[in-house]
Amino acid sequence: MEHHSNIELYYAQPQNCGAEELFIEGEECRHIVKVMRHSKHDELFVTNGQGKIFRSEIGKISDEKITAGIKKTYHYKNEFSNITFCIPKLKNPERFEFALEKCTELGITKFIVFSSQRTISKSVKIDRWNKIVLSAMKQSLRSYLPEIKIVDSFDELVRKDAERFVFEQNAENKFNGLQNNFSSEYYFIFGPEGGLSPAELAIIPRNSLYKLSENRLRSETAIVKCASRLG
Repeated sequence: MEHHSNIELYYAQPQNCGAEELFIEGEECRHIVKVMRHSKHDELFVTNGQGKIFRSEIGKISDEKITAGIKKTYHYKNEFSNITFCIPKLKNPERFEFALEKCTELGITKFIVFSSQRTISKSVKIDRWNKIVLSAMKQSLRSYLPEIKIVDSFDELVRKDAERFVFEQNAENKFNGLQNNFSSEYYFIFGPEGGLSPAELAIIPRNSLYKLSENRLRSETAIVKCASRLG
């Protein structure tokens, strides 16, 4: 595995990446040609969002499509493939999007967005959120495009088959990171502004409740702090 720190990273859909060449279409194609001013024979680094980065050379440019020959393929392991961050909709969409972006930069690749009893915002902007994590993946030179799912309630969330870390300011246990080799499926669950309701906390075993700090943190701060501890 090689690390790249001084490159521009682009994205091609997995089905457009073959063994010897790849295709870049749509908005990404227009950005490469119109904004970055790349032309035939230029070198591009492209990820398929599934753990591969391709060093490629532009072979052909048409109106809506770039064809590039693959010169070398780099393979990367998803260190957090069995960790899902369960994030509530926040009243301030900018703070929610900040948390989504920073967690992606820190390597989180699975998100569930849920509504709880104290959730104020009801809007779902999945297309916008997908664009945010795509941009954050490229900016941080990562090769896994995060997956975002939606669930309608906290009850539905806790029925999922996984080991849970539920973050609550008044919990007795303090979270100090995962102590094993990430061999289980983990759900990291964060509350909205004002925290989870007493009814929601009542269905969570006490040994699954954790606090991240002795101080009270905003929801988006707690989410990003937890992601940084995993890294």
